[in-house]
Amino acid sequence: MVKAFIGNVIVAAFLLLFVFINFKAFYTTGDISYILVSINESVYVVLFLVRERAIAVSTSGFDWAIAFSATFLGTLLRPALPLNILLGSILISIGIMVNIVSVLFLNRSISIVPARRSIKTGGLYRFVRHPMYSSEILSLFGYLLVNVSLMNTYIVIGTMVLMLARINREELFLSKNKLYREYLARTPWKLVPFVY
Repeated sequence: MVKAFIGNVIVAAFLLLFVFINFKAFYTTGDISYILVSINESVYVVLFLVRERAIAVSTSGFDWAIAFSATFLGTLLRPALPLNILLGSILISIGIMVNIVSVLFLNRSISIVPARRSIKTGGLYRFVRHPMYSSEILSLFGYLLVNVSLMNTYIVIGTMVLMLARINREELFLSKNKLYREYLARTPWKLVPFVY
């Protein structure tokens, strides 16, 4: 229990660093998308500090590596020469609003590595199995459009690949649970309704 709490505090501290970097970028540029990113990550910080204890957690080193890489690679995104592409700001705004709704519905069941806590099947989870990841993809592309750089491009592509692998590993782990298998049967779409 103490180890889990220490782990949660470490994750929250790392995310707070990303909040600080984006808040500083907002202060420098006045671009509201940076403050939205900061608000979104702050929600994660709070939920990681109060999340419920897992019933079961994957012990696969591969699952852990994929999950942490997919989660934290995106925090290496950095403000770059702002192009003020309106589409980028719109994608960030939509992505963050959807993400906050998804995360708040998931609430204390939030996790980085595949873990079984309460299975959430309502809200946006009725339409796609991973609305949180869908929204993160929108936000990532929006951030890239607003902050175009070669490094940010590599980070977005890498995060996308890791996120797809993460989805598959999570579902493989959670499929051991009958309730989750029933949820998979009811909700066929992973990220985008009627597409994927």
